[in-house]
Amino acid sequence: MRYKNSNIKKCLNTKTIARCAAFFLFCLLPLKGICQTGESTVDALVEMGFENVGWTEDDDERVYVLQNSAYRLQGVGIGKAVDVIQKTGLSEEKPCRIIVLDNNVPQISLYYHPLKGDSVPQAERKDWHVSYELGDAWESARKIKLKNSSLFKVDVLVYPQLAFKNLVITQIYQVLFDLSPAIEVSLWKGMKLTAQLKIPVYNDGYGKYEGKAHPGNLTLSQRFRLPYNVFGKATVGYFNADQYGFDVDFFRPFNDERFSLLARIGYTGTGYWDGFKLHYDPSTWVATWSLGGSFYWPQFNTQFTLKAEQYLMKEKGVRFEMVRHFR
Repeated sequence: MRYKNSNIKKCLNTKTIARCAAFFLFCLLPLKGICQTGESTVDALVEMGFENVGWTEDDDERVYVLQNSAYRLQGVGIGKAVDVIQKTGLSEEKPCRIIVLDNNVPQISLYYHPLKGDSVPQAERKDWHVSYELGDAWESARKIKLKNSSLFKVDVLVYPQLAFKNLVITQIYQVLFDLSPAIEVSLWKGMKLTAQLKIPVYNDGYGKYEGKAHPGNLTLSQRFRLPYNVFGKATVGYFNADQYGFDVDFFRPFNDERFSLLARIGYTGTGYWDGFKLHYDPSTWVATWSLGGSFYWPQFNTQFTLKAEQYLMKEKGVRFEMVRHFR
């Protein structure tokens, strides 16, 4: 069984944010606008539910900082924020940059440069350039006081989980259906606590342990951004697949952002829950890893990934994935 990342929230890593932002910017209708100050725009974004919102400007450009917590899909959320900024938040002459955060860690920026000679800027979504580069103004933007901070806020999520297997000749499928409520708390910049409880609703063939309410993912994860646009996340705790330990993964886009490098290493042991009592075997620790690359084909909104990996049984293999993203 291959070890998987423990972050249970469907959200999104930096690649997904960038692809969704580009898609919604190019597909929806243009909006126009101009504003002398960004304060009213920040207030409007906070009222819509965006977190970690702020703005600043210097002689070169105006910068907005925000985190989408109002919309389930990142692309939709970023698109809504661009709508508001285009309508009320552009400077008369200066370029504008939007820096998108994930748990207070910067991910991507959207950059708009007005045409010289225009008396009134006319911003359309196709005019915004999406990039992993944050620009020189980030050093100033990172110091501003943000409104509607996400720190110490508790998100309550409930996931339905369905599992089935076909191992018994006399039975077509064995089925397990759980409801899995979870809380997520942002403790500081990049740090998130996740605590999940699995409540069995229907258990046919998955054993007595899965028939009891028991913890699911219990993790602490720290996101970070290193120089040269290297993104990483370190996670420690109890994961899925009856594994506990730690895991670190990295993502590095090239200058041609369609191409990227991927790397992950984990060191985990085996343990299972009997109700709320954890049984574990300290002799079962094993290293798992993967190393590879990715190519994104924007014309067809398709991601290709090729990785060499080592799995929980110390088997090595090559994994190829082709994922087509839809609206």
